[in-house]
Amino acid sequence: MIGLRTRFSAFSHLRKPSGSFRLVGLSILIGVATGLMVAGIQQFVVFAQRAMLGFAAERRIALPDHASYVRIALALVCSAILVTVLSRLTAYWRTKDPIDAVEANALSGGRMSWYDATAVVIPILASVSFGASVGIEAAVTQLGAVLASRLGRRLNKPRSDLRLLVGVGSAAAIAAAYRAPIAGMLYAYELVLGTYSKRTLAPIGIGAISAVLMIWLVSGPTKPFSLEVGTNALWSDYPLAVLIGGASAFMGIAVMLLVSATERILKRFVGDETLRRVAAGLLLTLLSMRFPAVLGSGHAAIEHAVNGDIAGRQALGLLAAKGLASAASLGAGFRGGLFSASLMMGALLGQVFAWLLPFVPGAPPLSPALGAVIGMASVGASVIGSPLAMIFLVLETTGDFDATIVVAIGAISASFLTDRLFGYSFATWRFQQRGLAIEGGHDVSRLETTAISDIIRPPKRAVAVNAGLEDVRRAVSTAGARGTAVYSLNGSFAGLIDPQLVEALDAEAEDLPVVAAELVYETAPIITPRTTLAEVVDIFRTDDRPTLAVVAPDDRNNLIGCIRARDAFALASSLLDQQRREDLGIGALK
Repeated sequence: MIGLRTRFSAFSHLRKPSGSFRLVGLSILIGVATGLMVAGIQQFVVFAQRAMLGFAAERRIALPDHASYVRIALALVCSAILVTVLSRLTAYWRTKDPIDAVEANALSGGRMSWYDATAVVIPILASVSFGASVGIEAAVTQLGAVLASRLGRRLNKPRSDLRLLVGVGSAAAIAAAYRAPIAGMLYAYELVLGTYSKRTLAPIGIGAISAVLMIWLVSGPTKPFSLEVGTNALWSDYPLAVLIGGASAFMGIAVMLLVSATERILKRFVGDETLRRVAAGLLLTLLSMRFPAVLGSGHAAIEHAVNGDIAGRQALGLLAAKGLASAASLGAGFRGGLFSASLMMGALLGQVFAWLLPFVPGAPPLSPALGAVIGMASVGASVIGSPLAMIFLVLETTGDFDATIVVAIGAISASFLTDRLFGYSFATWRFQQRGLAIEGGHDVSRLETTAISDIIRPPKRAVAVNAGLEDVRRAVSTAGARGTAVYSLNGSFAGLIDPQLVEALDAEAEDLPVVAAELVYETAPIITPRTTLAEVVDIFRTDDRPTLAVVAPDDRNNLIGCIRARDAFALASSLLDQQRREDLGIGALK
């Protein structure tokens, strides 16, 4: 009995099933629920397009014989009106703009509300279901992220777990939408979380796999598009992949700028938002007369482009039409994303590249299918900003490891050039236009939500405004970085002594009529107890003063206390170290 007890005591160092196991279990639940939602949304969009357009635009590159351009135009006009009504209804609900998963993880610690889902998802469905040239990926990602955030908040999960769960929901949505769990995982790491750690691997991975398994059970193992490269990569394909990657970067940048330019032009010449969408709808109708594949997400066109059914001049024309249609749709105010559009434009770009290459003397041949998948991943990496997710999306879709190496070269080249020449993906570019300095899902809000009350201290010394130079020197020498406050004769705060001014006065200046009022900082930032730690740190980074005065919010002459630079930087460093430890799972799992 003693020996048996001794054997079991050897396992006493193992962790008990607690926080980390519950987090994985919650990730499975999120993955299953997200997979069901993605399946439902995909089926709804197909049903709605058949009802509104008379055919499923998601599954066609050519219009059926019974299609009517008048019906297409009326459907897009109805969509324009419906999106306006829905946008105004959600504005009545809450005045602030809804946030997506990346913004939530960067600025609010993963906190999202049902308003964020409703205000984003319903207008997107109202856009793509009527034929607007946008994708549903933003809708399904938003649903998965909000579901995960709400569950996490309901269970009182800490900030680090909440951000992780938002990543789980996003990964599950992309994984289910494309039946590509690894691509979904990498999408969450590159965009939503902004970092990878061993702690996040199991929840993100299991959530994505659960979503794919669920959508397989519900909708079958079919994928949105089936890609077959059917050729082995040659050594000449490697430099060609770099060229396609470079061209993809320029195309991605051009599309992002075109969206913004279209938005500015339409707002300048068309004042009413509904009329802007109506104008875009009429343009889409005209484009669909020659290129029907511009309607909807364009999944069918991706498959046909890779398989060679769309090639040559037809691919070039559809490429230009899809870029214009997507820019017009988003610029006019239809809701949706560029995920599927970037994949489609990339596949078409690769086909165009393979078509034009024989006209270049001495150029090696390029398989059109291989060029299409290289372009598909490269434009996606440029626009979406997640090159690894695009690379593995191609791998999981084609199952071709040999082609994936060449695809990786193109995607990496496109990502590098986009970052060097432009600096943003489509999501972060839109953030910049809204005035948000966000470059991904990195948690940049801790300092912005931290109060400074814990590091406010009273000034070490205080002197009157008429105190002489000798009294000021004596106060400054003993106060150090704690600061020397100057008060007027009626007791109001006049400012902090600038030690550099005191040091500038040599011994011969002792007889000069210099008083304390002349030695305070000439200009000082207004710091109140409501000022965040991030704002204080930014001030200290650009100002060499060792101390800042904290005054009352409603009275600048009422001194609350002082903040030392070293205290502010120490608190900021402590918070960032805590964040790093939580992200890495050091001491965070209970």
